[in-house]
Amino acid sequence: MKVIVKVALWVLGIIGVLAIVLVALVWWWLRPLDHTVPHGDECLDQPQGAYERCWDILVPDGVGTEVPLLLDLHGYSGNKTQQRGLSGFEEIALREGFIVAWPQGIQRSWNAGGVQWLSANEAPEVPGQGCCGTAIFEEIDDVAFIRDMVAQLMHQYSIDPVRVYVSGLSNGCAMAQRLAAEASDVFAGAACMSMYLLSDVPATYTPTPVMEIHGTADRVVDYYEGKWNGAMKNFDNWRIRNGCSGEGEVVWREGRHELMRASGCTNGADVALLSVFEAGHLPYKGSSLDLNTSEIAWTFLKETALR
Repeated sequence: MKVIVKVALWVLGIIGVLAIVLVALVWWWLRPLDHTVPHGDECLDQPQGAYERCWDILVPDGVGTEVPLLLDLHGYSGNKTQQRGLSGFEEIALREGFIVAWPQGIQRSWNAGGVQWLSANEAPEVPGQGCCGTAIFEEIDDVAFIRDMVAQLMHQYSIDPVRVYVSGLSNGCAMAQRLAAEASDVFAGAACMSMYLLSDVPATYTPTPVMEIHGTADRVVDYYEGKWNGAMKNFDNWRIRNGCSGEGEVVWREGRHELMRASGCTNGADVALLSVFEAGHLPYKGSSLDLNTSEIAWTFLKETALR
């Protein structure tokens, strides 16, 4: 009899635990979904429309005064945490003593301008298409967000206002170049990976140094001109826009990787293209690549300052 009672109590206990688990699962699936971006280390004091805009930030210990700031923008469908782990700028910042921030785009996207589209398969077969996702469909003003973010960071930290830079990957690279074009009063330079400028350049643009880094085997955003402008045409467009003398020359070569640079530009705004031989869409060190492209990007950026 005692055995039967013990077994019954044991069964009831198991049923109770399963009931609690079931209730928890039901709550999880039926909970209200949060459509805002995930919280980072910091957020804008004033939300942008229906969205709270946030970012992760690294301020190295013992950092001095009037230090540089670098923004590192994730790609389409990525997020700030992934970009932080992918790009390698954290390690460089800890060594060099500058601040890095990784902002989060709306629904993992940035409004980098251009013609609206949903996916690469639906993109128009002409150069000048837009990118990407929710941010461009909802016409999110990411330029305004980044301006506000930089202003808030300058209020909170001792940042040198003439040494604010931007990098990014793919959609984040297109956004970085849009910021170079539309916020040339804020950013001293842009150096980014695997995408081209998609937006128009305003009349208020001041020539700004730009570097684009691209793998020649990229199958997401082609290195060669076709559905996209292509790396060389993007380089030429910036070179002409910045009033550079000559067509640019190869200034460095390692194996079949090569760095082309146009100098003699208005405002000292040199333009560079690092072609990474046989690299794909993620031309960062560690992504089957020994070349530290983020180091090369930072070397380019730290030579520049707003004039």
